[in-house]
Amino acid sequence: MDDLHRCYGCMEPIDDSDEVCPNCGYHMHAPHLPSYLGPGVMLNERYVVGKLKSYNGESALYVGFDTITETKVLIKEYMPDSLCSREKGSTVVNVDSGNIAQYKTLLSEFVELNKVLSKMRTLNHINAAIDMFGDNNTAYAVFGWLDGMTLGEYLKMNAGELSWEEVKKLFPPIFTTLSLVHNAGLIHRGISPENIIINDKGEMKITGFCIADARTANTELVPEIYNGYAAPEQYNSTNWQGTWTDVYGISALLYRILTGVVPLDAVSRISNDDLAAPAEINHSIPRNVSKVIMNGMSLNGELRIQTITELVTQLFEQPEYGSTRLSSSSTQTITIPKQRSSGNKKKNAPPSRHGLFITIIAVILCIGMFFLVMILILSLDDTSSDYITGTSIATISETGAVTEDPDEELTGLETDTTTEPAIVTTLPPQQNTMVYVMNDLTGKVYDIISKSDTYSNLVFTPEYEYNDDYPKGQIFSQSIPQNDTYEDGAEITVKVSLGPKFIEIPDYLALTKKDYFAKLDSLGIKYEEQEKVTEEVLEGYIYGTSKEPGEKIDVEAGETLTVYVAKNPPREETSTETGSQLPDGSSGGDETTYVTEEPDIIITIFD
Repeated sequence: MDDLHRCYGCMEPIDDSDEVCPNCGYHMHAPHLPSYLGPGVMLNERYVVGKLKSYNGESALYVGFDTITETKVLIKEYMPDSLCSREKGSTVVNVDSGNIAQYKTLLSEFVELNKVLSKMRTLNHINAAIDMFGDNNTAYAVFGWLDGMTLGEYLKMNAGELSWEEVKKLFPPIFTTLSLVHNAGLIHRGISPENIIINDKGEMKITGFCIADARTANTELVPEIYNGYAAPEQYNSTNWQGTWTDVYGISALLYRILTGVVPLDAVSRISNDDLAAPAEINHSIPRNVSKVIMNGMSLNGELRIQTITELVTQLFEQPEYGSTRLSSSSTQTITIPKQRSSGNKKKNAPPSRHGLFITIIAVILCIGMFFLVMILILSLDDTSSDYITGTSIATISETGAVTEDPDEELTGLETDTTTEPAIVTTLPPQQNTMVYVMNDLTGKVYDIISKSDTYSNLVFTPEYEYNDDYPKGQIFSQSIPQNDTYEDGAEITVKVSLGPKFIEIPDYLALTKKDYFAKLDSLGIKYEEQEKVTEEVLEGYIYGTSKEPGEKIDVEAGETLTVYVAKNPPREETSTETGSQLPDGSSGGDETTYVTEEPDIIITIFD
């Protein structure tokens, strides 16, 4: 860890003398719950545990600090307190003897959940695990630090509700991300204002994923159920859950956002369902939107809208064409149908001769264009992988890949292609070549990125250069620009910083050569040692340097710093027989004087 003293509440640097953090108000000697890890515990020889942020029936969430990347993180510990406990002062989890099998089963689910999420950590609208490890008889998942506020806090700052126009701008990335999560076989079960974070740029992230038992009543765990947002099937462990469970949650969330009112919880609705439609509470909500939200909150899971795709399609379809529904298919397409013109036409009016002639000509032209396009397509090289259209609708397949449909234009709901690490599939005839969209790697630590499973489809070639703007080890340039596409196994050259070209020479005051040389090594400063015979400084300590501390040395040019190490001269041993008298008048006998290795310290012994 760095030399700075950090607050366990926010992991910001503070003075050693501070007992109360000036940043967050955390008291450094505040007591902590004995069942959970205490502040200051080191995990995996890398992560420092801070204060306990929250806990539920599945796990505990701590503020943390990564000593390698020197960044704040969130650490989640598998800690089902109904199955295990921790003795005060201990870090090891003790599993109750009668719950060992259940503890292990749910531990496997916890690991698998976060393992799947870790493979999706390049998605910008999800906070997924960036590291996982086992320790203390349990498992840990590490998440990136989130700056921002919960959606609930955001709503309080915006008069308690948002308009439908605002929702249409904010939520498309959430819809897309949730569909990708579902395609990976995961269900959230906890969609609510508390589990969506919004930053100062208006970007939202989904957080708070848990295993199924933690969000379902009547299981071995203490359930965390968000009343008003939880689907009816979450109140009974015998009911089937699926994508429709999250449809209920996101629909209830839209209800809350648009009306400012938390919907009645599902259990109360089962006995007496008098939930008012959103448009009855807020008349500015489009009737079609209000109806779809109520369908998404149907108490009967089989009658409810089944997927996020279907929910989005119905939310954004035009009311006047409400009867023309898109048919659902095996691929989840998060798009909006094209808007149609609603020009005035006379009903049952027979076509005129002129109109009939134009229609025939139009049909002939369409048939001709069709054959012309087919000829052009067949003339393409089957091995071509450059057939990528410009404006298209992104569709999400069952495997989670995002494909491009060149026959439709994107209208209304736009997918966030600049932020989501979408996998696009080009569509030449008889072939699908998988390519990827490049993320911005600048500022990332090369040693971590190059070993990450997320970028296992790239072959890295590092070039090390000095750079004043990026710390040592960080990437500051990449040969494949951000948002460009690349195929599996593509080579990418990244420039990795060796640190700044000019390094400030550190102070050597009261340092031994061992300590000072270690400091120079950490800064990448070359040096040579020379002895300096002197009585002014203890032997083995630094006497001086060829450049004064605070001056800068050119490490890129290989400039070498001369370090002078003190060497004390030997002192002669003297022996005199003076027969001198002591102060009391008696004879002192033989006097022998010894000089110790410490300068200016003389011990006189009288025989």
